[in-house]
Amino acid sequence: MNLPPLNALRAFECAARTGSFSAAGAELGVTAAAVSLQVRNLEDWLNLQLFVRKANQLRITDAGRDYYQNAASALAEIARFTDALTQGDRRRPFVISATPALAQLWLPQRLAVFAQLRPDVPVELRTEAEDQDLELHGIDVRLSYGGELPDYASHELFTDQLVPVVSGPGALGNFRRIDVNWGTRISSVPGWRQWSELYGLLSEDIAPIAAASVPDALALCTAGIGVTLLPETVVSMALKSGIVRKCDPRSIQMPRPYVMLHAHYKTKSRRLMDFQKALLTG
Repeated sequence: MNLPPLNALRAFECAARTGSFSAAGAELGVTAAAVSLQVRNLEDWLNLQLFVRKANQLRITDAGRDYYQNAASALAEIARFTDALTQGDRRRPFVISATPALAQLWLPQRLAVFAQLRPDVPVELRTEAEDQDLELHGIDVRLSYGGELPDYASHELFTDQLVPVVSGPGALGNFRRIDVNWGTRISSVPGWRQWSELYGLLSEDIAPIAAASVPDALALCTAGIGVTLLPETVVSMALKSGIVRKCDPRSIQMPRPYVMLHAHYKTKSRRLMDFQKALLTG
């Protein structure tokens, strides 16, 4: 079967339909340059010129127009078939992969909203610290910190800041420091070293304790063991309930956003759109 590269075909279809590499990039969740490169790859594969590029203008050629009409029809048919296959079988769960922090602390109330929006959709929640191959593992959507992956559509959920959290009374310097292990993949999250550089050293007389994840650090903090730097939005329910409190008004901005990732072809899936709506309104 003599098929063109499908990512390039999708980029071409989107560019031809929107009339712009920038608009196509925004829809696909990639840069305009990435769309242009994919279209160039398709042109090389076909040995045809699909667009005339002049300054900031993009004009489709006759060959491109003919190819677009057939490609758009074929892609639309695939999308309709996929939608019927994935939406029509109510036994197939909507599979969500999320980091422990998001799965345990931030997502539950938003899943409740999704359950109200789509009571017909079974859900499977997988708590996974590392990003996964979505297609290989049958994952519909991945929620993680800073996990932008070029092969998937990426949607920013929120940005967060780290705040010092304790469970009992007292000043920041009186507590044992709890360090959070963010895993080998993430190196950009600030910690107590950055806090010390910004705001001054904590006491070195009390040995620190290491926690394997944000939920583990919160559990240690809740037990009164010490103070830890946690993402404020992620632990907002614990703060609102009074289980823990901020012991200092200062904070450190996290450099990357929390994101939702999914395969590009699922962009118009009704289940995914309803899930994204629940995330933003929960």
